[in-house]
Amino acid sequence: MTMFTKTVVTTTVTAFTEALKIDGQANDVRNKAIQKLVDFMVVKRGTQATKDFLKGNSITNPARLAVKGLFDTLVEKGLISVQTGKIYATNFWIAFSTDVPFSATLSNEKSKAKKERGAQTGNGLSADKAVATKAGKVETTDRAALSQTLTKAFEQSQLLIKAGDSQLTIMAATLENLINELSAPF
Repeated sequence: MTMFTKTVVTTTVTAFTEALKIDGQANDVRNKAIQKLVDFMVVKRGTQATKDFLKGNSITNPARLAVKGLFDTLVEKGLISVQTGKIYATNFWIAFSTDVPFSATLSNEKSKAKKERGAQTGNGLSADKAVATKAGKVETTDRAALSQTLTKAFEQSQLLIKAGDSQLTIMAATLENLINELSAPF
């Protein structure tokens, strides 16, 4: 099932191209174009629960693949950087899952709100999560548990990168590749 038609992607690419020419209004044009895609995705979801619709990654979930493909196309066309593409994709799913208008700064706003909710410790965790519990001995596991653990490690590395620890960028990319490899069908 194709989530986006070629016309929809072309329209979005065209909108981004025009936005680059418009000085003060570029962000509004981009945000509106992506919001149209968020709205389109809401229609595609239909009555399916958001939680179920978002399961998986770009390998196992056609909706996530379509969004990744869209932002990859914008990167390939030189309209946005690779990093901006990743940020926009994250913000796309934040807008989709929280029913707020798309903005290029949604992930920053979400992170800021999270920090404001609780006192922070030096490691970026809220005070009630700062007490580390030692992981128990692994005696049994399965692929799903491994994938969940790697995903959690990836999310932790992203938090530390946002907090300024840029040395984890390669580790985060490695974790993401491991997750994708683990999720790929054999």
